[in-house]
Amino acid sequence: MSSESSINQLLNDKLYQVIGSTPASIAESLKKVDLKGKSTEGGQLVAISIFAAAVNKATLETFMADTRFAAARPLIIAALSISGKSNMTALTLLGHCFLATDMASNIVFAREFRKKMGQSHLWSGELDAGSLSEVQKKILKEKKRVTDEKEAAALGNGFIKYVGLANGELIGLERAYFGTGVDSSIVADQASRGSNETAGSQYISSHHDRKGSSLPSPPRVASRLPSSVAQSGPSSSRATLTLNDIPADTYEYRSRALNQPDSDILESLERRGLSDFVSATRSMMTRDPDGSKTRSASTANG
Repeated sequence: MSSESSINQLLNDKLYQVIGSTPASIAESLKKVDLKGKSTEGGQLVAISIFAAAVNKATLETFMADTRFAAARPLIIAALSISGKSNMTALTLLGHCFLATDMASNIVFAREFRKKMGQSHLWSGELDAGSLSEVQKKILKEKKRVTDEKEAAALGNGFIKYVGLANGELIGLERAYFGTGVDSSIVADQASRGSNETAGSQYISSHHDRKGSSLPSPPRVASRLPSSVAQSGPSSSRATLTLNDIPADTYEYRSRALNQPDSDILESLERRGLSDFVSATRSMMTRDPDGSKTRSASTANG
């Protein structure tokens, strides 16, 4: 192995520090929250991302606070956020990837934003037409420079198939991003350019809790530890409940937004029972999407 190859191996998974989010990294993060077949949540994420591509962060946060996005907010917190706040860089790129799909032609907001850009999507021209400001053009040209068009299209098209918003088999890079199998030649090609699938874990691995320690990747329901609440209390009627019984969205909100360890989640589950636990958690998700108010009020373990 050459010296350059050795150095590349040390640095490639940190390329996001200089080039930002990549289609592969976003796909990897989205797969962690298991949206397969969930067209409602997937559709909300498409809408939020396309909106993010056209506005600033403050406007996006106000938009996301709408009750219509209650299902998508905890997923964004789990997969596309930094310190409990939406990752604007990732959501903006994801929005531009959706603009590169045929489905965007049927979305009125997307059509109007295309007119403002003066082209159908970020990679279809040089942004010389349209009515974007010079500052906006500069930002988008840099995003275009560091993002491959084929990867962007694969992320957009692959995701809408993955969540069930479009029909068709996953092909090529789409399959590498969202399929159960991985095309090794595709991943190897991406790795040579520093954008392989495993680099996408930065959203999760770079998050830190209030004590500065790294937070674990949010587990899927199927992979949660089968810890029984019987160890946390004497309630025999609930002794068989485990973390696996908790819906994915409520578990992600408790663990990611509220920074609750599994032991606290289990204690609350035992004390409330499953139905009340889920109801209370989803009420908090609606009132306090990023968990900041709940954490500051020290009521997170309710």
